Amino acid sequence: MNPTRIYLDFDGVINAFPDAKVLRRGGVGHTGWLKDSDPRKSLYSEERAFRLDGNEQVRTDRGRFRIHFSRQLVDGLRGLAESGVVELHWLSTWQDYCSRLNQRLGWSPDIITTERWYDMETGAHRKTGKKATIFHALEQQAGPIIWIDDEECFETPRMQIESIQPKYPVLLIRPDERIAISRRQWRLIQEFIAKPEEYPAASLDEEKTIHAHREHIGF
Repeated sequence: MNPTRIYLDFDGVINAFPDAKVLRRGGVGHTGWLKDSDPRKSLYSEERAFRLDGNEQVRTDRGRFRIHFSRQLVDGLRGLAESGVVELHWLSTWQDYCSRLNQRLGWSPDIITTERWYDMETGAHRKTGKKATIFHALEQQAGPIIWIDDEECFETPRMQIESIQPKYPVLLIRPDERIAISRRQWRLIQEFIAKPEEYPAASLDEEKTIHAHREHIGF
């Protein structure tokens, strides 16, 4: 079977937005100060979340932005791409700045393609371009797809994908933006890559802790 194509959002998927107080006190794995009844204790436990040991600043012509990410996770994605079992694609509002993200994450530009899906000056296609990109990829019938986005991957697009009965299965992943891709979701991603034929035409995985949040940076 052809390599699995992974379409990656950045904010809320790689770049996490943890609770400010939890972050100040050490982040994932440093939650002993929280009461057992506090849901953040489970959310930021090492059993659920990766440590956010990547702390970088990205400069753009629209300002400077602090990003928090797991080096273990980004190294894992890089390893999959370098082995040839996946093709990585940025599908993010960072679009024009993805090369700068690659530098901060330690990714060679050779392992990931940046999809140009909206006009960053006018905002044209910003609300529809991501899904249109996925459906265009499905038309190519080039292999299984994993779409990871905390603000786009819902039941409605899953059903729309299912309705066209794609040749290869599609897995939609919706992380909790406070921790980005969870350890459980990372295992699921690897399982799908190993045996995509065991999955239905379209499936959706959402972290059960997801809560309402304001839109991310969104250039």
